[in-house]
Amino acid sequence: MDSKKLSRITIALPKEQHRLLKAKAAMLGKSISEVIIEAIEAAEQCPYLSHEPNKTTRTSLKNIEKRRNLVAIESIDEIILSRTGSQSDLF
Repeated sequence: MDSKKLSRITIALPKEQHRLLKAKAAMLGKSISEVIIEAIEAAEQCPYLSHEPNKTTRTSLKNIEKRRNLVAIESIDEIILSRTGSQSDLF
């Protein structure tokens, strides 16, 4: 890291979170700053950051709201069996 291109910030953490962050950094052989920067970079890569449902999910939610295409079931086993053919496939 080029220290000339860095900005300095101060954050307040509960003592326990600070202790855990410090311990994690030590276990990884990194500084607290490096651990935080890596976490931010990893979060930027997360495809779910927008939390926007895809088209299929939006359609399903609209159908649920309008009570369309709903199916009554007796138990979760019915869903499992309809998707897999048997319960043993899941376990």
